[in-house]
Amino acid sequence: MRIIEEIDSGGFGKIEKVELSDGTIAARKTFSPSVKVATNEEREKLRKRFCREVRIQRGLSSDLFLPVLDADLNGPAPWFTMPLADKSYIEQIEEDKQSGIITSEALADILNGLEELHRLDYVHRDLKPANILLHEGTWKLADFGLALPPNGGTSRLSSQYSAWGSEHYAAPEQYTDFSNVRPSADIYSFGCILHDLVANASRIPYQRQTCSGPFAPIIEKCTETIPTKRFKTISGLRSALLGLLAQPNSIKISLESGEWIKELDSVNTWTIETVANFERYLKTTDTEQKWAILDKFNEETITILSKLDPDLWLSLGLVYSDWARGSFDFSYCDVVAVRLLAIFKSTSSLELKASIALSLAELAYSHNRWFVMERLFTICGHSCDAAAAARIALEIQAEEFQRPFKRCAEGIRRTPTMFHPIIAGVL
Repeated sequence: MRIIEEIDSGGFGKIEKVELSDGTIAARKTFSPSVKVATNEEREKLRKRFCREVRIQRGLSSDLFLPVLDADLNGPAPWFTMPLADKSYIEQIEEDKQSGIITSEALADILNGLEELHRLDYVHRDLKPANILLHEGTWKLADFGLALPPNGGTSRLSSQYSAWGSEHYAAPEQYTDFSNVRPSADIYSFGCILHDLVANASRIPYQRQTCSGPFAPIIEKCTETIPTKRFKTISGLRSALLGLLAQPNSIKISLESGEWIKELDSVNTWTIETVANFERYLKTTDTEQKWAILDKFNEETITILSKLDPDLWLSLGLVYSDWARGSFDFSYCDVVAVRLLAIFKSTSSLELKASIALSLAELAYSHNRWFVMERLFTICGHSCDAAAAARIALEIQAEEFQRPFKRCAEGIRRTPTMFHPIIAGVL
């Protein structure tokens, strides 16, 4: 391995640009504390933390996180290599500010990575633009030196050496109770990154942040100083942010559509009569008005409406499924996919389940979005109910829909045989 140049140093490691034995250019991170460590015991704790970072990063999906190529964790100066990223999100923020166009795909990738990390019961605890890297066309999370393992277990270090994140991105609770922070701390950090992107003002650390313009409510919600007041999940944050970015500027919301949008805020008080009126309006209104209303059709709304009346819910679900076969901003596909998945899980209707499956396949195929392809396999894989799989297979044949399903398998490096056997049999 030949060292070409040093890229960066700080914290507990240094990063060098290196050439591997096969000629590949990569980045190598080596344990090398930049602070003076008082005792051998403290140094050993830091070394173990570094090795834990490597093991965490190595076990995560390379679709969402920067992969580990090779590592040697046995010596006093352990190291690992990873692909050399095309650029960091610091550079993308500057590009977006100069162009005046926000790259929504980057924000979607970041949220997808965070959602997967939280699903595994990890908290990153050091999310910032420098730790978000572009690799093979996807923005991936890196630097897991402060990632909290499942159940909060970690070796304790003195405050002098432990660090607790980056001041301008860390949630206030990281300063007061670092070892026990929850996923909401990463949501605070994401809010600060969004502030970097859309605001021109500096920030006072650990405070509720804001800005002027349409992103203010989202930034404020992300950076509430009380963790329980922030977005509860990445899914909720994704819906709010990507929905805002994707909504066509040309939409002129009608008076009646505006009233229904307001009504959706209190959907938990709806009666069957209200649902019937809503269903009737959705079926008769135009595509532009549907966009404005269905953008507010989040997972909570889906859960509530699905329990009121099965027949009305079938009709509403089919309206959403049909709408989902339209054209969307690339990153907004992720929002639509999550909601389609929620509708699929909410119903026992084979008609609706089949419609959702085909809509997911069409959405993934037409937008070439791997996130959507993954969700298609979630509902159409080997765990799919046999009756649902049979109905989906019939609809695939009836609509000659084999190509979208095959393309979804190819897009995420799978084979058609990984669909349920009944579905695979018609592909």
